[in-house]
Formats: sequence, C-alpha cells, structure tokens
Amino acid sequence: MPVTPTELASRYDVTPKHVRDVLRAHYGALQTGTTRWDLTDEQVTVVEREIIGESGRPLRGATTPELLGQYADILAELRARGVVRTSNAPLGDYAEYVALEVYGGELAANSAKSYDLKAGDGRLVQVKARTWAPSTSPSAVFSVFRSFDFDVAALIVLDARTYRLKWAREMTPEAIEAAARWSPHVNGYLLRMTIAEREGTDITDMFVPVLGRPVASDS
Repeated sequence: MPVTPTELASRYDVTPKHVRDVLRAHYGALQTGTTRWDLTDEQVTVVEREIIGESGRPLRGATTPELLGQYADILAELRARGVVRTSNAPLGDYAEYVALEVYGGELAANSAKSYDLKAGDGRLVQVKARTWAPSTSPSAVFSVFRSFDFDVAALIVLDARTYRLKWAREMTPEAIEAAARWSPHVNGYLLRMTIAEREGTDITDMFVPVLGRPVASDS
C-alpha cells in the first residue's frame, strides 16, 4: 500500500512539509493532474536518509520480536541507571497493531477514548496489554477502564523480556465491571491480570499466527 508524506512524517515526528520539501528537492514538483504523493519504496528510502541520516534504517532486516527484544534490553539498562522506571513504553501501540492484525477492520482515531479499533465484524474493541516477568505481582492490573462503551476487550499479556505472547483473553464490558475494583484514586476500574486470565474467554490461539506460540508460564 503506498505511503503518503503525511504518514511518513508521522513515523519520524517531522512535518509533512519537511517530507514534501525533501521529495521536491530530489524529484521536482508533482506531475500535473496529481494531487498527492504516493511514495515508492525508493522515495521512502530517500526521505528516511534525509531525516535519520545516511545509515537509513540499519535495523530494517530485524524481525519485530527481535527489535522489541533489543528495546527491552535498552530499557533494562536505563532502569538499572535510574533513568526510567518502567519497561512498557512501546507496549500500547504494539498491542493495538497486533490486535488489528487479529481482528481486522481499522484502528480508531486517537480522539476515541472508549475503544481502540473497529473490528472487521463491526465490534468495537478495547485493547489492553501488560508485560509479565517472574517478579510481576499477583495483584498487577491492566491500565484503567474509565468507560465501557465498547463491545469487547482484548486483554493481552506479553513476556517482559522478549515481548513474546503469554496469553490473551476477551471480556465483555459487563464482565469487566463486575470483576474489576473501583479506584477513586484513578477514577476508574482496575482489572487484575490474574482475574482476567481466570475469568476471560481464552483467545490465545487467535494471536498465535501473529505472535507465535506462547512462552511457558515459568519462563
């Protein structure tokens, strides 16, 4: 699927004008009768080199799990140095990306607060994800639920060290509201991972084609 300057700009946190200026410098103006750039792979590479240096994307050949594993290593070192306090930075976006692969449909706009994607079957899906490590507390919770204007929640747990799948569950809004505890401190409902694993509908196999077989619970 062709990439537009706006989409490419979003990837690298620059303005679409910056991307269009690079394109014009290398390829001239848009051809008469066209209203936007639909970028070829070559054009994307040219823009990337201008934005992120001559090295372009040196990690292009790595798989997504390999990249996330490296990211986890970096975060572990930053935590050891006291620079950051958590290891969940890319998790939310990655979970939504994976859920889109599983459910189909389209991601919701950032302004949508109650759901993250509209599935191919029309359901509104809220996506919640957590990482798990041997040190994770049994009382660990997913991020807060502040509204229930969705059809189903996809609850995904990944290994904190490798970002490999551990398990996935589905729960209805009604089941979550009944099982979660209300927290005035965060003004919402908090659902424990252990409760979701026990009471949710097991959909782990749905995620295997995207994430691979789950890792063992004691890994």
